[in-house]
Amino acid sequence: MTQDEYPKLRNGLEAHPIEHSGQRMFLLRDRIGYAPESLAFPPPVVSILANMNGSNSLRDLQADFMRHTGQLLYLEDLQNLVKTLDEHLFLDNDRFRSFAAKEISEFLGSPVRKMRHAGVSYPTNPEELRERLYSYFSPENGGPCFPDAAGAHAGKIVGLVAPHIDLNAGGPCFAHAYKSAAEALAPETWIVLGTGHDFVENCFALTIKDFETPLGDVSCDTEICDELLRRTPFDIRASEYNHRTEHTIEFQAVFLSYLQPQARIVPILCSFGHEEWGSCKDLVDDFARNLAELVFGEKYSVGLIASVDLAHVGPRYGDRRKPHKATIENNLSSDAALLKLLEQCRADDFINEINRDANSRKICGVAPLYTMAKALEGRVHGSTLHQSHAIVDEQGSFVTFASMAFYKD
Repeated sequence: MTQDEYPKLRNGLEAHPIEHSGQRMFLLRDRIGYAPESLAFPPPVVSILANMNGSNSLRDLQADFMRHTGQLLYLEDLQNLVKTLDEHLFLDNDRFRSFAAKEISEFLGSPVRKMRHAGVSYPTNPEELRERLYSYFSPENGGPCFPDAAGAHAGKIVGLVAPHIDLNAGGPCFAHAYKSAAEALAPETWIVLGTGHDFVENCFALTIKDFETPLGDVSCDTEICDELLRRTPFDIRASEYNHRTEHTIEFQAVFLSYLQPQARIVPILCSFGHEEWGSCKDLVDDFARNLAELVFGEKYSVGLIASVDLAHVGPRYGDRRKPHKATIENNLSSDAALLKLLEQCRADDFINEINRDANSRKICGVAPLYTMAKALEGRVHGSTLHQSHAIVDEQGSFVTFASMAFYKD
């Protein structure tokens, strides 16, 4: 039995429905980032891919396709499909594992997390980037106006919520968060709780790396990283490689390099959902207590940034119906209710509300938001600064997001 005869799709792939030349297609992409290119397939091919689990032979796939469609699938066409998947590193085989091992080794060995989304989500040229970021503060673009140059006057800020949607879509909402930080007594180090869009072992993934941006590297606070490692009884570096392509912390680093270039960061990806909540709550709460001791202790100047988006609604995210204006308004209203809980750092009420309907609105920032709220509860007052949304495809699928600020009582 060879790998080519029993093909298996690897972990880390996701399929999104799209319309291409008037036809319904599915875009298969690598959310982990080993493979830079995506592939588009018609719906019948997706049924073949779904059966590529390593147990079905090519003959099995042919027979199953005939049973479900009544169409003949030539072995040569199926072999070409497998070859294409292999060339794009979409198969779980020796070729992919060898490539992945090399990529992981190179990433872990580098002291700098290289920028991945420059040139797409934001300009690579430093001056162009400065102009772009400045534009996000313009009220004409939905921004809050540029921070007051008079200095800190809004109290001691210890927490921010900012989006992680593409800056082209959510730039002004980012600006609302960072204006608050610039006009307050901001911490010297931000522990950035990024949303992990892939599985993270032990719920949290720390990387001890500086983050590269076009405006210069944002330095990692290695002392606080070491302190967290010492305090944490489980491995928070097991999924460190996930940082390589995740954009959620990279976008925060871009804004920090612009408005608070001397700030240091502690980059942590967070990932847990309602399915595993019963088994991971104690672990998460213990970690949040460690964060609280760093934020409210006397030894360090530390704050938290939760890099999150909220609802994901529409066909792109698996919903059958195309959204309309009322759908967006209803979701923004539901977001506002959740944000009220977060303003008061009612972490348990927040997670219970999410789990009540099994996170039907697909809020992807649950893990960072709960962790921040649990760490800050009872010791801060928060405010919602801005809410917004972005349409992400021709079918009206959309993402909602918000910015918040938390000040020490």
